[in-house]
Amino acid sequence: MKRICLLTDRKVLKKGGFSRVKPRLTARAILRNKEGLYAAMYSDRFRLYSLPGGGMEPGETPAKALRRELLEETGCRCVSIQGVGIVEENRAYCNFTQRSFYYAVQTEEPYETPQPTEKEQKNKTVVLWLPFDELYDRIATPVHTSNPRKYVQARDVAALDAYRKRRR
Repeated sequence: MKRICLLTDRKVLKKGGFSRVKPRLTARAILRNKEGLYAAMYSDRFRLYSLPGGGMEPGETPAKALRRELLEETGCRCVSIQGVGIVEENRAYCNFTQRSFYYAVQTEEPYETPQPTEKEQKNKTVVLWLPFDELYDRIATPVHTSNPRKYVQARDVAALDAYRKRRR
């Protein structure tokens, strides 16, 4: 899979610096249902919209982690999976790096009951189904003040932009 972009403190926060720690690996989805709506994860605690997905466990491939994360977070099973690209993050401000594998995923009913983690429950995170343009606006439009939220937003917007180019 090709790299979509490298996000650094200079690009996201307008600061210098570079981290050399081993990256955390994640799998994330631009998840579309048969009605043509897209999944957005919304954290009421942080007022943050993001794409579903999460960290890979030891020994998992990105596709296996993606299937697990989507079932846990959205209750959805993958019908088709296509690679979109990789977004790399280098957060010098907190000495953290991450490599996120993004996929375009199609799902169909029946959905299962999501099984949010304790952290997702604490953050009051729910899944919403939205038209693509509304999903994009809800993720891209807010002006976030916290550094982690700025990175989440930049990462997901980069993936959505790459996905949109492929759809044309």
